[in-house]
Amino acid sequence: MGSLEVIKTKTHEEASLKLLSILSKEFHVNNNYSLGLSGGSTPKFLYKELAKKYGSLSNITLWTIDERHVETNDELSNQKMINSIFSNTNFKILSLEFFEDPKITAENYTNLVFSNIKKFNSAVLGVGDDGHIASLFPNTKALKCTVKSFIENEVNTLTKWRVTSTFALLKSIENIYILATGENKKNILREMNNNSELPINKLIELREKTIILTDQTI
Repeated sequence: MGSLEVIKTKTHEEASLKLLSILSKEFHVNNNYSLGLSGGSTPKFLYKELAKKYGSLSNITLWTIDERHVETNDELSNQKMINSIFSNTNFKILSLEFFEDPKITAENYTNLVFSNIKKFNSAVLGVGDDGHIASLFPNTKALKCTVKSFIENEVNTLTKWRVTSTFALLKSIENIYILATGENKKNILREMNNNSELPINKLIELREKTIILTDQTI
């Protein structure tokens, strides 16, 4: 199993600011820095602080780890949230474009990201109550994909389809930080120790090192 480092904090805000501090040190030693972002409510505070404190930097490229297969103006869209927070920064945003066919959406985003990013520096991920990571849900087809790309995945959770990074892509990222805070994460963080089949555990096993920042006990 790969190495798992746990950074324990007292609050969600403390975990977010600790992660921002770690990321900021990386920004200043890389001329071209790529940062993958996940959606949901957990990372919003981190993203707003990132935009406020470091938005003047022009060496940062943002890409979207996974997306619900909806139009970008939909309230469920991760891309809408990312765009709204970072639109007034100097960051380069690789925006995922919606197509009716999720396979085309995934293929186009693969081409966009890989034509702009040569090295995947870091990514911020969350973890779902069922142990899913990105949109790699338990018992879904994308879990078996071995290609370093984005892939369409039928999940039937909020939306029928998602577009997601594959395990192979997530494995290739130099630094992965999982932000898992709040009482609602307590059970899944404990279950990680008992269920090796969870997608989050598969990711940890594939990687040399993964870092979790949490205000809960693992």
